[in-house]
Amino acid sequence: MGLSHCRSSHNKKKDYKMVQVNDEDNMLLNLPSHIIIDILSRLSTKTLSRCRCVCKVWQKLLSEPEFSSFRILRPPTTSLMIHKNSDSSFNLLEFEDEPNYHDFYCVPGTKFEQPPKGLRQNCMSIFGSIEGLISFHEFGFQNPDTVYIWNPATQESITIQSAGGVMEFPNVTSYGFGLSSKTGEYKVVRIYQEVLEENLLHVTRSDCHVYTLGSQGCWRYTGHAPFLYSCRANGVFLNGNLHWLIRDPDAKEFISRFDLDKESFQPFPAPPELDELNLASLELYQDCLGVCDNTSDCDIVIWVMKEYGVKKSWFKQFVINKHPIDLVGQYYEVVRILKVFMDGEILLMWRDDLLISFNSKTNSLQRIDMNRFICAPNESDEERFPCIEAVNYASSFLSLRRFEVEMVENTF
Repeated sequence: MGLSHCRSSHNKKKDYKMVQVNDEDNMLLNLPSHIIIDILSRLSTKTLSRCRCVCKVWQKLLSEPEFSSFRILRPPTTSLMIHKNSDSSFNLLEFEDEPNYHDFYCVPGTKFEQPPKGLRQNCMSIFGSIEGLISFHEFGFQNPDTVYIWNPATQESITIQSAGGVMEFPNVTSYGFGLSSKTGEYKVVRIYQEVLEENLLHVTRSDCHVYTLGSQGCWRYTGHAPFLYSCRANGVFLNGNLHWLIRDPDAKEFISRFDLDKESFQPFPAPPELDELNLASLELYQDCLGVCDNTSDCDIVIWVMKEYGVKKSWFKQFVINKHPIDLVGQYYEVVRILKVFMDGEILLMWRDDLLISFNSKTNSLQRIDMNRFICAPNESDEERFPCIEAVNYASSFLSLRRFEVEMVENTF
């Protein structure tokens, strides 16, 4: 089992002969649409992008909601969309994942410029990826906190104006992006946490707003959001709910759950050893909720909730010794789980500039040269050691134009 490598996109040009296609050779184009959809749903993102250029019939089929729904029922090989802050571009990494082997590589020709056009560098943050749609928002106290929904496959984006509030320290905004299990509606959830002064005391108040794509075209206030939130913690979508790591003044639980159908918050059971002063991140571990805790001086602890919603089902999956890798100045940073491979290896992101592979069979860590995936040979030192964001991504040709309320912009 080898670590990943980057496949070169500079292939030698080949000479192709023009071949006249007769009706017999063109049999695939004449198949019933549901069979064509079944075949196309098994292809990679890169191949599907090429298929859209074959003919108008295929282009139309790939843009239909039926194709997106069918492909979701048969999940494609999950990819990783990496946002490179230094040049505001996105790079697609695809995985090969077998029981005894894994690999991941940069897909040639899938470098996307940051949408929408004109958005400043280093001022956006990804907070979700659902069924091929990536959500992000502007951050920084001088920015308007605008939200964007983007489909890289169709190169369409929607702009959602800020729900308001004063963007200055110590106020906090936190987001989540999910799908209602009952209505199938895509919803953006925004928590705005404001510090107020009352009777010479600082009081924290958190409010929740929800934006439903294709509905009223505006944010809806859903009430007070309990608990205290962090600007670095985004909502994790699972089982029709969004989940946040929180600070609970009553110290009862340290996870908050937002039901996207009822649009209400409830406390949610957390791992038994998690406390308020943790350096942890809430993650998806395969199809389960997980917590990656880097609070310890010596170890990274990965917890997995084996049975959703059952506190006793939290299981300490791995205790990883982090000293074998030289991480001076980086020990006390959030560690995220990016991918759990079938052969037991786990891809981790340490802070926002270091990829690490954990081999669960040998209980060992190894650095991965990130520059091989997202940097060109002629880039400067600053560009070759970039800050990145990464989000799991399963491509879909779901057109944002199905949401008739919002104005859709083409980003290519």
